[in-house]
Amino acid sequence: MKIIAHVDADCFYVSCERVRDRTLIGKPVCVLGNQGACVIARSYEMKPFGVTVGMPIWKARQLCPEAVYVKRDFQWYGAVSHAMQDIFKSYSDRVEFYSVDESFIDFGNYEGDLSKLGYKMQNEILEKLHIPVSVGISLTRTLAKICSDKNKPFGLKVVTPENLEEFLKSTTVSEICGVGEKLAGRLKNQMIETCFDFVSTPAKRIKSILNKPGEEIWYELQGKSILEIKDAKPQRKVISRGGSLWGHHKDPKYIFGFLMRNLERFCESLLKEEVEIGVFTLLLQTQKGECFKVVENLSDFTSDFGVLTEALKRAVKKMFILGETYSYCHLIGSPVRSTYAKQMSFFGLEDERRTRIYQIKQNINEKHGLFTLRSASTAYANKVFKDKASDYEIVDIAGKICF
Repeated sequence: MKIIAHVDADCFYVSCERVRDRTLIGKPVCVLGNQGACVIARSYEMKPFGVTVGMPIWKARQLCPEAVYVKRDFQWYGAVSHAMQDIFKSYSDRVEFYSVDESFIDFGNYEGDLSKLGYKMQNEILEKLHIPVSVGISLTRTLAKICSDKNKPFGLKVVTPENLEEFLKSTTVSEICGVGEKLAGRLKNQMIETCFDFVSTPAKRIKSILNKPGEEIWYELQGKSILEIKDAKPQRKVISRGGSLWGHHKDPKYIFGFLMRNLERFCESLLKEEVEIGVFTLLLQTQKGECFKVVENLSDFTSDFGVLTEALKRAVKKMFILGETYSYCHLIGSPVRSTYAKQMSFFGLEDERRTRIYQIKQNINEKHGLFTLRSASTAYANKVFKDKASDYEIVDIAGKICF
Protein backbone atom coordinates (compact mmCIF):
# COMPACT_ATOMS: atom_id res chain seq x y z
CA MET A 1 0.00 0.00 0.00
CA LYS A 2 1.12 3.56 -0.68
CA ILE A 3 2.74 5.15 2.36
CA ILE A 4 3.28 8.85 3.09
CA ALA A 5 5.07 10.33 6.11
CA HIS A 6 4.79 13.82 7.56
CA VAL A 7 7.73 15.01 9.65
CA ASP A 8 7.30 18.14 11.77
CA ALA A 9 10.12 19.58 13.86
CA ASP A 10 9.12 20.33 17.47
CA CYS A 11 9.44 24.02 18.44
CA PHE A 12 11.77 24.33 15.47
CA TYR A 13 13.17 27.85 16.01
CA VAL A 14 13.83 27.11 19.68
CA SER A 15 15.31 23.70 18.83
CA CYS A 16 17.70 25.37 16.35
CA GLU A 17 18.83 27.82 19.03
CA ARG A 18 19.44 24.89 21.39
CA VAL A 19 21.63 23.18 18.79
CA ARG A 20 24.23 25.98 19.03
CA ASP A 21 23.63 26.77 22.71
CA ARG A 22 23.07 23.56 24.66
CA THR A 23 22.58 25.51 27.91
CA LEU A 24 19.10 26.46 26.64
CA ILE A 25 17.87 22.85 26.85
CA GLY A 26 15.15 22.51 29.49
CA LYS A 27 14.84 26.25 30.00
CA PRO A 28 11.87 28.43 28.99
CA VAL A 29 12.91 30.09 25.72
CA CYS A 30 11.24 32.60 23.41
CA VAL A 31 12.37 33.55 19.91
CA LEU A 32 11.56 37.15 19.00
CA GLY A 33 10.80 38.85 15.68
CA ASN A 34 13.32 40.98 13.82
CA GLN A 35 12.66 44.07 15.92
CA GLY A 36 12.46 42.07 19.14
CA ALA A 37 8.92 43.35 19.58
CA CYS A 38 6.95 40.13 19.84
CA VAL A 39 7.20 36.37 20.33
CA ILE A 40 7.29 34.31 17.12
CA ALA A 41 8.12 30.96 18.77
CA ARG A 42 8.31 29.58 22.30
CA SER A 43 9.46 26.38 23.95
CA TYR A 44 7.09 23.94 25.61
CA GLU A 45 8.40 25.20 28.96
CA MET A 46 6.83 28.61 28.21
CA LYS A 47 3.29 27.32 27.74
CA PRO A 48 2.39 26.97 31.46
CA PHE A 49 3.11 30.70 31.86
CA GLY A 50 0.49 31.58 29.24
CA VAL A 51 2.97 33.03 26.73
CA THR A 52 1.60 32.76 23.19
CA VAL A 53 2.94 33.35 19.70
CA GLY A 54 2.39 36.97 18.69
CA MET A 55 2.48 38.24 22.27
CA PRO A 56 4.38 41.53 22.81
CA ILE A 57 7.76 41.09 24.47
CA TRP A 58 6.84 43.34 27.42
CA LYS A 59 3.86 41.14 28.28
CA ALA A 60 5.84 37.91 27.87
CA ARG A 61 8.49 39.24 30.25
CA GLN A 62 5.81 40.03 32.81
CA LEU A 63 4.46 36.47 32.62
CA CYS A 64 7.88 34.78 32.60
CA PRO A 65 10.76 37.12 33.51
CA GLU A 66 13.17 34.19 34.02
CA ALA A 67 12.86 33.02 30.39
CA VAL A 68 15.64 33.41 27.82
CA TYR A 69 14.66 35.73 24.95
CA VAL A 70 16.64 35.53 21.68
CA LYS A 71 16.20 37.25 18.31
CA ARG A 72 15.42 35.01 15.36
CA ASP A 73 18.05 33.97 12.83
CA PHE A 74 16.39 32.68 9.67
CA GLN A 75 19.72 32.12 7.94
CA TRP A 76 20.64 29.58 10.62
CA TYR A 77 17.16 28.01 10.66
CA GLY A 78 17.34 27.64 6.87
CA ALA A 79 20.69 25.83 7.13
CA VAL A 80 19.28 23.36 9.67
CA SER A 81 16.13 22.91 7.60
CA HIS A 82 18.14 22.04 4.48
CA ALA A 83 20.21 19.56 6.51
CA MET A 84 16.93 17.85 7.45
CA GLN A 85 16.00 17.70 3.75
CA ASP A 86 19.27 15.88 3.00
CA ILE A 87 18.34 13.20 5.54
CA PHE A 88 14.83 12.80 4.13
CA LYS A 89 16.21 12.39 0.61
CA SER A 90 18.30 9.45 1.80
CA TYR A 91 15.01 7.66 2.49
CA SER A 92 13.08 8.60 -0.66
CA ASP A 93 13.53 10.54 -3.89
CA ARG A 94 10.06 12.04 -3.47
CA VAL A 95 10.24 14.66 -0.71
CA GLU A 96 8.09 17.77 -0.43
CA PHE A 97 9.84 20.65 1.34
CA TYR A 98 6.51 21.92 2.63
CA SER A 99 7.75 24.57 5.06
CA VAL A 100 10.85 25.46 7.03
CA ASP A 101 9.98 22.83 9.68
CA GLU A 102 7.68 20.40 7.85
CA SER A 103 8.14 17.86 5.07
CA PHE A 104 6.13 15.13 3.37
CA ILE A 105 7.90 11.95 2.24
CA ASP A 106 6.42 9.53 -0.29
CA PHE A 107 7.62 5.95 0.36
CA GLY A 108 5.57 4.45 -2.48
CA ASN A 109 4.34 0.89 -1.92
CA TYR A 110 6.29 0.34 1.28
CA GLU A 111 6.09 -3.19 2.73
CA GLY A 112 8.31 -2.93 5.81
CA ASP A 113 7.62 -2.18 9.48
CA LEU A 114 6.23 1.38 9.51
CA SER A 115 6.86 2.03 13.20
CA LYS A 116 10.48 0.96 12.81
CA LEU A 117 10.79 3.27 9.79
CA GLY A 118 9.36 6.23 11.75
CA TYR A 119 11.63 5.69 14.76
CA LYS A 120 14.67 5.32 12.49
CA MET A 121 14.03 8.73 10.86
CA GLN A 122 13.26 10.33 14.21
CA ASN A 123 16.43 9.03 15.85
CA GLU A 124 18.68 9.83 12.89
CA ILE A 125 17.57 13.47 12.84
CA LEU A 126 18.02 13.72 16.61
CA GLU A 127 21.47 12.11 16.56
CA LYS A 128 22.86 14.01 13.55
CA LEU A 129 21.17 17.41 13.97
CA HIS A 130 19.96 17.40 17.60
CA ILE A 131 16.47 18.37 16.39
CA PRO A 132 13.45 16.54 17.90
CA VAL A 133 10.72 15.78 15.36
CA SER A 134 7.25 14.27 15.41
CA VAL A 135 6.37 11.76 12.70
CA GLY A 136 3.05 10.73 11.23
CA ILE A 137 2.83 7.81 8.79
CA SER A 138 -0.29 6.84 6.91
CA LEU A 139 -1.97 6.28 3.54
CA THR A 140 -2.41 9.95 2.53
CA ARG A 141 -0.80 13.29 3.26
CA THR A 142 -3.88 14.51 5.15
CA LEU A 143 -3.86 11.51 7.49
CA ALA A 144 -0.07 11.68 7.93
CA LYS A 145 -0.20 15.34 8.97
CA ILE A 146 -3.00 14.74 11.48
CA CYS A 147 -0.96 11.85 12.91
CA SER A 148 2.13 13.99 13.54
CA ASP A 149 0.11 16.96 14.86
CA LYS A 150 -1.75 14.77 17.37
CA ASN A 151 1.42 13.29 18.83
CA LYS A 152 3.71 16.23 19.55
CA PRO A 153 6.33 16.55 20.91
CA PHE A 154 8.68 13.81 19.71
CA GLY A 155 5.78 11.50 18.93
CA LEU A 156 5.13 8.85 16.33
CA LYS A 157 1.76 7.69 15.05
CA VAL A 158 1.06 5.13 12.33
CA VAL A 159 -2.41 4.74 10.80
CA THR A 160 -3.13 1.87 8.41
CA PRO A 161 -6.40 0.30 7.22
CA GLU A 162 -6.42 -1.83 10.39
CA ASN A 163 -6.76 1.12 12.80
CA LEU A 164 -8.14 3.78 10.45
CA GLU A 165 -11.75 3.69 11.68
CA GLU A 166 -10.70 3.92 15.32
CA PHE A 167 -8.42 6.86 14.48
CA LEU A 168 -11.18 8.74 12.62
CA LYS A 169 -13.59 8.29 15.53
CA SER A 170 -11.05 9.71 18.00
CA THR A 171 -10.14 12.72 15.81
CA THR A 172 -12.25 15.90 15.65
CA VAL A 173 -12.72 17.80 12.39
CA SER A 174 -10.90 20.77 13.93
CA GLU A 175 -7.72 18.64 13.87
CA ILE A 176 -7.78 18.55 10.05
CA CYS A 177 -5.26 20.97 8.56
CA GLY A 178 -7.16 23.88 7.03
CA VAL A 179 -10.32 23.41 9.09
CA GLY A 180 -10.32 26.29 11.53
CA GLU A 181 -12.80 27.32 14.17
CA LYS A 182 -15.24 28.84 11.67
CA LEU A 183 -15.36 25.81 9.36
CA ALA A 184 -15.48 23.41 12.30
CA GLY A 185 -18.50 25.34 13.60
CA ARG A 186 -20.18 25.10 10.21
CA LEU A 187 -19.64 21.33 10.19
CA LYS A 188 -20.87 21.00 13.77
CA ASN A 189 -24.13 22.67 12.75
CA GLN A 190 -24.49 19.79 10.28
CA MET A 191 -23.84 17.22 13.08
CA ILE A 192 -20.34 16.53 11.77
CA GLU A 193 -17.92 16.64 14.70
CA THR A 194 -15.45 13.80 14.19
CA CYS A 195 -13.50 12.70 11.13
CA PHE A 196 -15.62 9.54 11.15
CA ASP A 197 -18.74 11.71 10.92
CA PHE A 198 -17.01 13.52 8.05
CA VAL A 199 -16.36 10.42 5.93
CA SER A 200 -19.79 8.97 6.82
CA THR A 201 -21.41 12.02 5.22
CA PRO A 202 -22.00 11.84 1.44
CA ALA A 203 -19.24 13.52 -0.58
CA LYS A 204 -21.77 15.71 -2.37
CA ARG A 205 -22.95 17.16 0.93
CA ILE A 206 -19.39 17.77 2.15
CA LYS A 207 -18.61 19.55 -1.12
CA SER A 208 -21.66 21.81 -0.66
CA ILE A 209 -20.29 22.86 2.75
CA LEU A 210 -16.52 23.09 2.09
CA ASN A 211 -16.36 23.17 -1.73
CA LYS A 212 -13.75 21.15 -3.64
CA PRO A 213 -11.05 21.14 -0.88
CA GLY A 214 -13.60 19.51 1.44
CA GLU A 215 -14.30 16.79 -1.12
CA GLU A 216 -10.56 16.11 -1.46
CA ILE A 217 -10.24 15.78 2.31
CA TRP A 218 -13.22 13.38 2.28
CA TYR A 219 -11.29 11.00 0.02
CA GLU A 220 -7.99 11.49 1.83
CA LEU A 221 -9.48 10.65 5.24
CA GLN A 222 -10.66 7.33 3.82
CA GLY A 223 -7.10 6.46 2.82
CA LYS A 224 -7.54 7.33 -0.87
CA SER A 225 -4.60 9.49 -1.92
CA ILE A 226 -5.78 12.55 -3.88
CA LEU A 227 -3.24 15.22 -2.92
CA GLU A 228 0.10 14.39 -4.51
CA ILE A 229 3.54 15.02 -3.05
CA LYS A 230 5.19 18.02 -4.76
CA ASP A 231 8.88 17.11 -4.99
CA ALA A 232 9.60 20.19 -7.11
CA LYS A 233 8.59 23.73 -6.23
CA PRO A 234 5.86 24.95 -8.61
CA GLN A 235 6.50 28.21 -10.44
CA ARG A 236 5.16 31.19 -8.58
CA LYS A 237 2.16 33.10 -9.89
CA VAL A 238 3.07 36.11 -7.75
CA ILE A 239 6.34 37.41 -6.31
CA SER A 240 6.10 39.79 -3.36
CA ARG A 241 8.21 41.33 -0.63
CA GLY A 242 7.37 43.79 2.13
CA GLY A 243 5.96 44.14 5.61
CA SER A 244 6.35 46.56 8.48
CA LEU A 245 8.34 49.76 7.93
CA TRP A 246 9.79 49.27 11.43
CA GLY A 247 7.48 51.78 13.03
CA HIS A 248 5.41 54.71 11.80
CA HIS A 249 7.23 57.01 9.39
CA LYS A 250 6.66 60.29 7.54
CA ASP A 251 10.18 60.82 6.19
CA PRO A 252 10.04 60.17 2.40
CA LYS A 253 13.77 59.38 2.28
CA TYR A 254 13.52 56.69 4.98
CA ILE A 255 10.45 55.15 3.33
CA PHE A 256 12.10 55.11 -0.10
CA GLY A 257 15.27 53.57 1.38
CA PHE A 258 13.16 50.87 3.00
CA LEU A 259 11.32 50.25 -0.27
CA MET A 260 14.65 49.91 -2.09
CA ARG A 261 15.77 47.35 0.49
CA ASN A 262 12.69 45.29 -0.31
CA LEU A 263 13.20 45.79 -4.05
CA GLU A 264 16.67 44.28 -3.73
CA ARG A 265 15.21 41.23 -2.00
CA PHE A 266 12.44 41.17 -4.61
CA CYS A 267 14.92 41.15 -7.51
CA GLU A 268 17.09 38.54 -5.81
CA SER A 269 14.05 36.26 -5.69
CA LEU A 270 13.37 36.85 -9.40
CA LEU A 271 16.98 35.97 -10.20
CA LYS A 272 17.07 32.80 -8.06
CA GLU A 273 13.75 31.51 -9.37
CA GLU A 274 14.66 32.50 -12.95
CA VAL A 275 11.42 34.39 -13.54
CA GLU A 276 10.38 37.87 -14.65
CA ILE A 277 7.26 39.98 -14.22
CA GLY A 278 4.98 42.00 -16.49
CA VAL A 279 3.24 44.20 -13.90
CA PHE A 280 4.74 45.89 -10.83
CA THR A 281 2.48 46.98 -7.96
CA LEU A 282 3.31 49.09 -4.91
CA LEU A 283 1.12 49.16 -1.80
CA LEU A 284 1.62 51.60 1.07
CA GLN A 285 -0.49 51.43 4.21
CA THR A 286 -0.89 54.35 6.60
CA GLN A 287 -0.83 54.22 10.38
CA LYS A 288 -4.62 54.59 10.27
CA GLY A 289 -4.96 51.49 8.07
CA GLU A 290 -5.71 53.30 4.80
CA CYS A 291 -4.07 51.56 1.82
CA PHE A 292 -2.72 53.29 -1.29
CA LYS A 293 -1.98 51.30 -4.44
CA VAL A 294 -0.21 52.07 -7.73
CA VAL A 295 0.04 49.58 -10.61
CA GLU A 296 2.88 49.98 -13.13
CA ASN A 297 2.32 48.08 -16.39
CA LEU A 298 5.79 47.34 -17.72
CA SER A 299 6.35 47.54 -21.49
CA ASP A 300 7.83 44.02 -21.42
CA PHE A 301 8.43 41.20 -18.93
CA THR A 302 11.59 41.89 -16.97
CA SER A 303 13.65 41.06 -13.90
CA ASP A 304 16.04 43.98 -14.47
CA PHE A 305 16.84 45.84 -11.25
CA GLY A 306 17.27 49.19 -13.02
CA VAL A 307 13.93 48.92 -14.83
CA LEU A 308 12.10 47.98 -11.63
CA THR A 309 13.84 50.78 -9.72
CA GLU A 310 12.42 53.29 -12.19
CA ALA A 311 8.99 51.68 -11.85
CA LEU A 312 9.23 51.99 -8.07
CA LYS A 313 10.24 55.66 -8.32
CA ARG A 314 7.24 56.39 -10.55
CA ALA A 315 4.89 54.58 -8.20
CA VAL A 316 6.17 56.44 -5.13
CA LYS A 317 5.88 59.79 -6.92
CA LYS A 318 2.25 59.04 -7.84
CA MET A 319 1.09 57.97 -4.39
CA PHE A 320 3.26 59.47 -1.65
CA ILE A 321 1.56 62.15 0.42
CA LEU A 322 3.83 64.46 2.43
CA GLY A 323 2.86 64.57 6.09
CA GLU A 324 1.08 61.20 5.98
CA THR A 325 2.37 58.52 8.38
CA TYR A 326 3.03 55.10 6.84
CA SER A 327 3.47 51.72 8.55
CA TYR A 328 3.53 48.94 5.93
CA CYS A 329 4.68 48.40 2.36
CA HIS A 330 4.31 45.64 -0.20
CA LEU A 331 5.98 45.15 -3.59
CA ILE A 332 4.11 42.73 -5.85
CA GLY A 333 4.99 41.31 -9.26
CA SER A 334 2.42 39.51 -11.40
CA PRO A 335 2.00 37.85 -13.85
CA VAL A 336 5.17 35.78 -13.57
CA ARG A 337 6.84 33.80 -16.32
CA SER A 338 10.13 31.99 -16.87
CA THR A 339 13.04 34.07 -18.11
CA TYR A 340 13.61 31.35 -20.72
CA ALA A 341 10.28 32.22 -22.36
CA LYS A 342 11.54 35.64 -23.35
CA GLN A 343 11.78 36.47 -27.05
CA MET A 344 14.75 38.63 -28.04
CA SER A 345 13.88 42.16 -29.13
CA PHE A 346 15.70 45.19 -30.56
CA PHE A 347 13.69 47.32 -28.15
CA GLY A 348 14.40 45.48 -24.89
CA LEU A 349 14.36 47.36 -21.59
CA GLU A 350 17.55 45.92 -20.13
CA ASP A 351 20.97 47.50 -20.42
CA GLU A 352 23.60 44.76 -20.92
CA ARG A 353 26.32 46.57 -18.95
CA ARG A 354 23.96 47.26 -16.04
CA THR A 355 22.83 43.63 -16.05
CA ARG A 356 26.44 42.41 -15.80
CA ILE A 357 27.14 44.77 -12.90
CA TYR A 358 24.02 43.56 -11.09
CA GLN A 359 25.05 39.92 -11.63
CA ILE A 360 28.49 40.63 -10.10
CA LYS A 361 26.77 42.27 -7.13
CA GLN A 362 24.56 39.20 -6.65
CA ASN A 363 27.56 36.86 -6.86
CA ILE A 364 29.35 38.81 -4.13
CA ASN A 365 26.24 38.83 -1.93
CA GLU A 366 25.73 35.12 -2.42
CA LYS A 367 29.28 34.47 -1.25
CA HIS A 368 29.53 37.01 1.58
CA GLY A 369 25.91 37.54 2.68
CA LEU A 370 22.79 39.40 1.62
CA PHE A 371 23.26 43.21 1.50
CA THR A 372 27.08 43.03 1.56
CA LEU A 373 26.72 45.23 -1.54
CA ARG A 374 23.53 47.26 -1.73
CA SER A 375 22.07 50.32 -3.41
CA ALA A 376 23.19 53.65 -1.99
CA SER A 377 19.57 54.77 -1.54
CA THR A 378 19.04 52.05 1.08
CA ALA A 379 21.32 54.12 3.36
CA TYR A 380 18.28 56.26 4.17
CA ALA A 381 17.03 53.24 6.15
CA ASN A 382 20.37 52.40 7.77
CA LYS A 383 18.86 51.55 11.16
CA VAL A 384 17.36 48.42 9.60
CA PHE A 385 20.76 47.16 8.43
CA LYS A 386 22.34 47.69 11.86
CA ASP A 387 20.24 44.77 13.08
CA LYS A 388 21.72 41.76 11.27
CA ALA A 389 18.67 39.67 12.19
CA SER A 390 16.77 41.71 9.60
CA ASP A 391 18.94 40.56 6.69
CA TYR A 392 17.03 37.31 6.17
CA GLU A 393 13.30 36.69 6.19
CA ILE A 394 11.59 33.34 6.20
CA VAL A 395 10.71 33.85 2.52
CA ASP A 396 14.44 33.92 1.75
CA ILE A 397 14.83 30.23 2.67
CA ALA A 398 15.18 28.59 -0.72
CA GLY A 399 13.19 25.57 -1.83
CA LYS A 400 10.27 25.44 0.56
CA ILE A 401 6.79 25.53 -0.90
CA CYS A 402 5.07 27.62 1.76
CA PHE A 403 5.68 29.08 5.24
